[in-house]
Amino acid sequence: MQYLKDTQQSSLPHLHGIKVEQNSDCIELDAASRRNLELDFHPSGQLQYTLLGVLDKTITAMGSRCLRRWIHRPLRDQQHIKARYDSIASLLNDRLYQNLQQSLRGVGDIERISSRIALKSARPRDLLVLRQTLAVLPDLQVLLFTIDSCHHISELTRQIAPQPQLLTLLQAAIVDNPPVLVRDGGVIAPGYDAELDELRLLSQNADQFLIDMEIRERQETGISTLKVNYNRVHGYYIEISHTHADKVPLHYTRKQTLKGAERYITEELKNFEDKVLSARDKSLSYEKSLYEDLLEQLLAQLTTIQNCAAALTELDVLINFAERAETLDLVQPLLSHEPGIRLRACQAF
Repeated sequence: MQYLKDTQQSSLPHLHGIKVEQNSDCIELDAASRRNLELDFHPSGQLQYTLLGVLDKTITAMGSRCLRRWIHRPLRDQQHIKARYDSIASLLNDRLYQNLQQSLRGVGDIERISSRIALKSARPRDLLVLRQTLAVLPDLQVLLFTIDSCHHISELTRQIAPQPQLLTLLQAAIVDNPPVLVRDGGVIAPGYDAELDELRLLSQNADQFLIDMEIRERQETGISTLKVNYNRVHGYYIEISHTHADKVPLHYTRKQTLKGAERYITEELKNFEDKVLSARDKSLSYEKSLYEDLLEQLLAQLTTIQNCAAALTELDVLINFAERAETLDLVQPLLSHEPGIRLRACQAF
């Protein structure tokens, strides 16, 4: 773990430790055996001629990767194997796996997204995928609750618990169609942060602000010819003709004298000028800080996201096995502690 931290030059909060794999856990397959068995490689280069190609009808990328790992690590523990068999049998009842497959189509690769969140390299569209996945969980869990006879499925259901607070946060924070990169701006949704909304308003609607201020100042001063304007040399100003000099409010500060008028500045207009001239840069910088803060909030829930991803991954593979069992007319084998294979009612073709 320390080696990884040293080489990556960063903390790795998504790695919780190291698990030792015992020889007794699975059947060891050397490289030659893997190749000759054509588990996931065929000399022709075509995946459909391999065991993985036949079995892989998973819905998610997470499930596909997990299935590949399972194929390369056949289990020895009969209790673990039977738990999988029981799960598949439960999913086959009334073809429950079919509805679950439809729900899984809304699930993204949150396994990899959680790693990117941990490394703070997650992009806006990663968070959108995470949000879409979280939105699927309530309906998915309702379907899983109908499978009440399998302990292993019940355990997976518990890990796939909805995360309403996290979902609400992402719904409020991220726009529906974010850009690829945060630096492009427009990632944080309107209404999420008042200061960001104001900066965007300033950069996008400066002219409207001047119009609104001009109308307001005319009403307050009673000067119908008062103008609020801007030029590149002097910036923002309030212009009042000399004929109305006696109506100029005390809080106006003289900025420039013209032949027929005086130009003034107020504290409000000065603050607006400071904001609007750099509003674009400030908006992008502030949005980036809000995005980083959002990643920190997600990081606090990283373990929950990872547990959910792991459960969704295994569920996808089990559902895949149920579909393959029905489609390919596969039968659950009976395991014995005694060595040997017995074939009954073998039919020659």
